[in-house]
Amino acid sequence: MRLIIYINIITSFLLCQEHLEILIQDVLNGSKDSASIYLPMIEKQYPHNPNMLFLKGLMEINGKAAMRIFVELYNNHPTSEYGDDAVMKVAEFYYASGLYIQSAEWLKKMPLYYSRSEHIERAIKLFLNSLIVSGHRDTAIFYSKVFKKQFPSMDVDGKINKLLEDHEYSTLVSIEKTKLVPYNTQKLINPPKSSSPIEAEVDKRSSGKYSLQSGAFSLKENAEKQKIYLRNGGYSARIAELYRKTKVLYAVRIGYFNTSQEAGKLSNKIKSNLDLDTIVVTNK
Repeated sequence: MRLIIYINIITSFLLCQEHLEILIQDVLNGSKDSASIYLPMIEKQYPHNPNMLFLKGLMEINGKAAMRIFVELYNNHPTSEYGDDAVMKVAEFYYASGLYIQSAEWLKKMPLYYSRSEHIERAIKLFLNSLIVSGHRDTAIFYSKVFKKQFPSMDVDGKINKLLEDHEYSTLVSIEKTKLVPYNTQKLINPPKSSSPIEAEVDKRSSGKYSLQSGAFSLKENAEKQKIYLRNGGYSARIAELYRKTKVLYAVRIGYFNTSQEAGKLSNKIKSNLDLDTIVVTNK
């Protein structure tokens, strides 16, 4: 009798794992309908299941709340199937928020613990760039030499050189612009218009509790590049100045939304169309 009960439990658990995997893939492909139905039941039955936590994080619209779920997943199940995905989600949240030091701390876990992850190349690029834009150029060069030995098939030299060149170029352009034009009057002449009437309409609204944020940069030039990239993709974007102690960050934000769910729907579209991660933020 005990054996039968044990077999039933194992079978039920395996079916749950298979069902979770299907739901996760559905959400990653842009469909959340099934997950919204089954997730509450699965969470109630398996509250500490790592795959359930990953699905829950994917379903969470609020960026900070999702980040906390992914942190919980990593802390409690670092060797689970989605441990590396959780690390990347947390790092991307910090990166998009302009918190590059925190992002680098999480990205450093990838080559240490998940060197065979499918995300490793992107993780290394984001890690090196996080160090560079936060002013730790020498540290980035040091780690690039470490990664070159650890990943001999990866073009680490090419990556670090390109990142350094882009950063130096952006810095020079920013300095020249400051010399030529007063800071408070810098504007783009005839900025690109959104190719999407729907997104253009969203941009006209200057009120709304929520927006999407795709990045926060110490150099305005970099923020301008991402804004243009989004607009060329058909999404209205703007730059908001964020003041962090004595530092100013230039955040790229998209639209105004009354609910976080509304913002989340557009976030999925941007990820699908432009492969760009965004987080839901509250307008102040």
